Amino acid sequence: MKENASTSRIRKWALIALLLLLVMFLQYAYDIAARNGPSVPSARGGVSPLMVRLADLGFHPAAGSFLWAATMPEVLDLFGGKTEYFDDLAFVNAIDPKMGYPYAYSVLTLPAVPTSTLPDGLQRSMAIGQQGLRDGDPDWRIPYYMAMNYYLGLHDKKTALEYFDIAARTPGVPQFAERFSLNFGIGTNERKTTEELWATIASSTNDQFGKDRAQAYLSRLTDLDYLDAASADYNRRFGAYPTSTAALVAKGIIPSVPQDPFGFSFLIKADGTAAVDLTDLPSYILAAPVQ
Repeated sequence: MKENASTSRIRKWALIALLLLLVMFLQYAYDIAARNGPSVPSARGGVSPLMVRLADLGFHPAAGSFLWAATMPEVLDLFGGKTEYFDDLAFVNAIDPKMGYPYAYSVLTLPAVPTSTLPDGLQRSMAIGQQGLRDGDPDWRIPYYMAMNYYLGLHDKKTALEYFDIAARTPGVPQFAERFSLNFGIGTNERKTTEELWATIASSTNDQFGKDRAQAYLSRLTDLDYLDAASADYNRRFGAYPTSTAALVAKGIIPSVPQDPFGFSFLIKADGTAAVDLTDLPSYILAAPVQ
């Protein structure tokens, strides 16, 4: 009986000691946050991200998701000139820097805020996207939306091509996004410009993987030009355009149909121009989960 009472007292004092240590640690974290000043994100009431991470028992994603649910609607306040969204976003990022959706959401929505209330919205969105690519878990939406912003907002097709390529090879990218990203800028009217841009990327990068990717896009564009020329030759000989790439081989115009480096099939359109068949998806895309 005395042993049980002794054990109970030991457990009680151990619990008290642990609680005192926790209080001391929380106070220490608060003092650090207070000394560092505004450079450390702080929520209303002076609670620091470090204090939340200490109190959430290691469930940082759950705490970050809960706080993000309250932060997300604040983007609407930006239309009225209130900028609390950025402070609270920084707080959420500090709690769980790996959560990708806050980065993607910001990249997508901030450019839509009028410049009269947020003059640097597009620039801020891109900076947040860069942070997400650096700190967050892989999320195809971040580079995909950044590519859209570069193309539509900043009129920078070269950088858009690079970010579409990142999106296309991000794990979990859905079929529609991968298909669009891999085939961006290959239309007949855009092909020459796209080819010049990929050539610039290939020659300017020191990264071998990036150079190989650029060369793959260039190879595809060369194949499309090759099939265009073959289709024109077919028309000169037989008075009509071929109905398929197989017809070019059957009539001896070309020895074989080029293999697309990304696994798609080539086709000949009614006007005789070559294109990528976007309805015939490669097997590796079909095998990926649809999101």
